[in-house]
Amino acid sequence: MDFKAIYILCDDEISETLSFLLQENGYEGTSFEKNQLIAYCKASTFDSLALKSILQPFNIEPDRIIDVGYQNWNQIWESNFKEAYIGDHIHVRAPFHHAKNIKHNIIILPKMAFGTGHHETTQLSAIALEKLDCKNKIVLDMGCGSGLLAILASQKEAKKIFAIDYDQNCIDNTNENIQLNKVKNVFTIKDDSLSKIKEGIDIIVSNIVKNINLKLLPQFADKLTENGILILCGFLTEDFDDLIKESTRYSFSLTYKNTQKGWLQTQFIKKNVD
Repeated sequence: MDFKAIYILCDDEISETLSFLLQENGYEGTSFEKNQLIAYCKASTFDSLALKSILQPFNIEPDRIIDVGYQNWNQIWESNFKEAYIGDHIHVRAPFHHAKNIKHNIIILPKMAFGTGHHETTQLSAIALEKLDCKNKIVLDMGCGSGLLAILASQKEAKKIFAIDYDQNCIDNTNENIQLNKVKNVFTIKDDSLSKIKEGIDIIVSNIVKNINLKLLPQFADKLTENGILILCGFLTEDFDDLIKESTRYSFSLTYKNTQKGWLQTQFIKKNVD
């Protein structure tokens, strides 16, 4: 068989985090059924030690691993897609869900792109962004996934939004969601850096893994305008000291932080350097 199916017993909350971590490590897709996360990866890339390192912090071991043929992972995932409520003002839904009387209704076409409003890091990032004044600002959604944060910035009257991701599937999904939400001022860029952006940015929100966020700090510092805002997520709470140490090197000053289920979100302002 061409694929491995890994069955992991866990609750619904942990399944969201594990799904994120597994897909970040090359898994093709996941589904969640009856307190059981099922993760799929190509047999040729399956690494039992890598899987163990992902599950070990949660004190979980695979229930079973079996060989399977190809399936339509996206169709499986879409059938399990649930609407999400983020904070008090954001409702994230698929086209087949009914709109609610909430300030920000965001339609996300269910695809494998990360950022559909269910994971803690997406929620923390969205809550932080929703509190900011985005009117007439230039905003960057770094690691845009589904484009949810970029669309939120547009709804908050940002002048222009860049949505960057290295994954073509994420760019395609973001473009679909831009159309669904009738957004005109979000511009997608397939890249893993900010090198294609030639103008200053007022607000950057970056919801990606720790090491990449730290690597991008000098680029964030270079592109942010004076007193620009940087929202970072994708860190665990125990990463806080490392993040503060690195951010200080690039003249960022912490103004706010939030945590949810072990995940850390921070907000910085770019200080003036004389």
